[in-house]
Amino acid sequence: MAVRYKIPFVPNNIYFITFTILGWKSVFVSDQSFSLVYKWFDYMKYNYANKVYGYVIMPNHIHLLLYISDKSPAISKLIQNAKRFFAYQLIPYLKTDNQGELIRYFSSQAKENNGAKHKVFEDRYDSKIVVSKYFFLEKLNYIHNNPLQKRWNLVKDPEDYKYSSAANYILGKGFYDIAIMLF
Repeated sequence: MAVRYKIPFVPNNIYFITFTILGWKSVFVSDQSFSLVYKWFDYMKYNYANKVYGYVIMPNHIHLLLYISDKSPAISKLIQNAKRFFAYQLIPYLKTDNQGELIRYFSSQAKENNGAKHKVFEDRYDSKIVVSKYFFLEKLNYIHNNPLQKRWNLVKDPEDYKYSSAANYILGKGFYDIAIMLF
């Protein structure tokens, strides 16, 4: 799995990570699909001692600020496993929601010689190590304001978007409990 910008992986650091649905198709649109991301967060927390410091789940991509411990697989393996988990779980949801056109698209993009039936995610992902308080806050603000962008216009205020950590920081409690960065 390729990363867009090559950087060495250094555990016990916070990373700003982005990965995207193939063709920018919208699949994170129901509580069931969003719950898969929270299951992944829980898995990382309990199995690897990783911590989510900020996130937003957009209809076709995910941004997060993730502390990756030395108990965790390397970031490339972590993202590869997440994509595989999401793909296997999303296809049944799409079938239930009568999203045959999306399923056909993901199926047409699969590489049959690899044994894949569906290709749901772009090959690449972005990963940048957080090197300063300024960079952390810049990315956290970017994450929280993503749903407000004109392209999306999902909510008027960041804390109103249920699938983001904005409410955790602004109101003190969000839909999913995260680790709050205190400076």
